[in-house]
Amino acid sequence: MVDGEVMLAHLGRSGYTITGNPAVANVIVVNTCAFIEAAKIEAIDKILEMASFKKTGLCTKLVVCGCFSQRFRETAAHDFPEVDIWAGMDDWLENFAMYLDATACPSFVRRLEEPRATQYLKIAEGCSHKCAFCAIPLIKGEFRSRKAIDIIKEALWLADQGVKECILVAQDSSFYGKDTGTSLAELLEELLAETPFPWIRVMYLHPVMVDDKLLRLFAAQPRLCPYFDIPLQHASDAVLMSMRRRPLSKGIRALIGHIRATVPGAAIRTAFIAGFPGETEADFEELLNFVNEIKFDKVGVFSFSAEEGTAAFSMRPRPRASTVSRRCETLMSMQREISAEINKSRIDNIYDVIVDGESDVQGFSCMGRTRLDAPEVDGNVYIKGSKIQAGSIVPIKIYAADEYDLFGNRLE
Repeated sequence: MVDGEVMLAHLGRSGYTITGNPAVANVIVVNTCAFIEAAKIEAIDKILEMASFKKTGLCTKLVVCGCFSQRFRETAAHDFPEVDIWAGMDDWLENFAMYLDATACPSFVRRLEEPRATQYLKIAEGCSHKCAFCAIPLIKGEFRSRKAIDIIKEALWLADQGVKECILVAQDSSFYGKDTGTSLAELLEELLAETPFPWIRVMYLHPVMVDDKLLRLFAAQPRLCPYFDIPLQHASDAVLMSMRRRPLSKGIRALIGHIRATVPGAAIRTAFIAGFPGETEADFEELLNFVNEIKFDKVGVFSFSAEEGTAAFSMRPRPRASTVSRRCETLMSMQREISAEINKSRIDNIYDVIVDGESDVQGFSCMGRTRLDAPEVDGNVYIKGSKIQAGSIVPIKIYAADEYDLFGNRLE
């Protein structure tokens, strides 16, 4: 999304009028993902859909950018002759300059999407981990930290646009600076000193990279949301070793205990893969017991996707699709009960809530999130009473809760 916003800014400042209606567009840009098979299928479907506007609309140039283009453009160019420009992750600007005459924009300027008060800030690209299931290193290459000075420039620009919640993202945000002799903690200290954001959130932390210095910084700085998004992938040592993941279960338990001891009240989100090759019922039971023991605040569960070129692609045996589906639902059913209990414990408490906009639930004027909830992936706080301007951060007293969402009143 961030890449797309930068592309739109370059096009807009180069004289193009941006439209959301492909039927009237002279140039159509498809920004793609290729992380898992479902994303590749979605990219192909969207490319074919947009190609039809060369016949039914005004399109004269069809551009494909992003991960699908980066990984498959050499072979895809033959399969999709309708595409005029294939632009990868690292050369899209050169392609835009060459074919679309779009060069008149500083690199950090973006065409921001709503809600404007919450925005993502990319701090790195690529990944140097070699997890058996993951195609990201094949697509994006080795981890490359952005220069801190460029990150700060973009952060200050975002603040000038009215951003209140700045969310740092990378394939592994906790790896930041390992390639340049610095660290995520040092970057956060600089952001805290140089920018006025009331909230700074960090997404995508590798469990090996979460160290004591980082945790102590979160504990000491209330502007850092006490939210730890740490995909663990599994809890069975046998599966973790096959996945090429670290640490193993003992180290994971130690990390979670250290987070909770150092940052009281922290929310921990994680993600697991069900159906990895070789996963037995005993492995899955171990994962269930682990989730029931730890009681994570947020959990996502994904079916294993066999990605060509990864080490796991040729691994066998693979559990049946019906087995994987059952395991996903069993784990999420357990997590729904855990989430409901955690949310019920928040009733009668007061939380600062950032308002995202009008409510999509009848009877509530607006909706937002606490510091313990990230946009799009976590629950919302639904607020009764008069409407509150989007981007406002207001105290809300919680009076009810369900599995994922909270319901509250504004304190006057």
